[in-house]
Amino acid sequence: MMVYSNLCKLGDSFAPPTLEPNSTLSREAMRYQPALVFDIGLHKGEDTNFYLGRAASRAETNMNLILISTTDMKGGRADVRDRMLQALGESERTLRGDRMVLALLLQNCPPEELRAFAMALPAYVRPVAVAGRVPLSTARNILLRQLATDGAIATDTLVAFPDDDCWYPSGFLVQVAILFARNPELDLWFCRYASNPSQARFAEAEPGIARPAEIVRNASSNTIFMRGRVVNAIGEFDEGLGVGTPMGGAEDLDYVLRAGRVARRTAYCDAALVGHRDKSRQLLARYYASSLLVLARHARNGISREFHRKIAVGIYYVLRRRLPLAEFGRALRRASTERRNAKSPVALNFDR
Repeated sequence: MMVYSNLCKLGDSFAPPTLEPNSTLSREAMRYQPALVFDIGLHKGEDTNFYLGRAASRAETNMNLILISTTDMKGGRADVRDRMLQALGESERTLRGDRMVLALLLQNCPPEELRAFAMALPAYVRPVAVAGRVPLSTARNILLRQLATDGAIATDTLVAFPDDDCWYPSGFLVQVAILFARNPELDLWFCRYASNPSQARFAEAEPGIARPAEIVRNASSNTIFMRGRVVNAIGEFDEGLGVGTPMGGAEDLDYVLRAGRVARRTAYCDAALVGHRDKSRQLLARYYASSLLVLARHARNGISREFHRKIAVGIYYVLRRRLPLAEFGRALRRASTERRNAKSPVALNFDR
């Protein structure tokens, strides 16, 4: 597969692009300058109480942020992609662009289109392109591999995986950065999402220790944030899962459950703080088989109750005619095989 990138040094505006087939995210482009820190950057008239009660000092917010996402250039989603970019642009008022990078894989994007599109992108976006279309897990892994090759994800780098139809309300990212900066052992944090995300102050939705049920039912690629030490430890997404594969989903559930096994501390904020379309009953049934498979894989790691609950949910779907009986039977057989073949249990670190 031919991969093209169009990159520049951090802090520079986009120069005329140079395209190199099979190039990696350059070390110069993705390496953060450790001497730099960002401050909270409040503008005149803004409410300082919104930012965890006060503006943080420069020492408190010395965090780097890498967002990993992908978009199909021929998928008819330009409106939601532009919404994501606009929201991230607003975040630059509080998170400086040279402290935040969006590694964006452009699918169905031949090199000549990459050249034109990249010129219009904000400076914090690092575009990489493939001429065809790849599954979601593969797309993320392309970026993870290139970032790993360049040594871009340091131990304390903050990493997230927003979909292109996800958006962060103004001030959200800086609050997450402050949360991680103030809690050096916090490795994994997540919240809920909604089409009308809460604008409640972060301090009013204080995160607590995450429980297995909360991570299974509420963590998603749009709402998880983790340190680089966790990303480097667990590696890539399972390319047999996710949109674009026969299983169709649950790659983020598998990823976050693996993250929970190595995280020193996992926290959950029971509030819809991230923007994304609301959960759909039809999609829940469509992703049922993949979710059950992942829960079977991790059932011995402290979520056996969630696995058995998911079986009960499948029975309910069948009774409500949301899931064909034959499909439920196939999902149950695959899950049983997956559980038998699962590796030795490793406890999730939810109690820390």
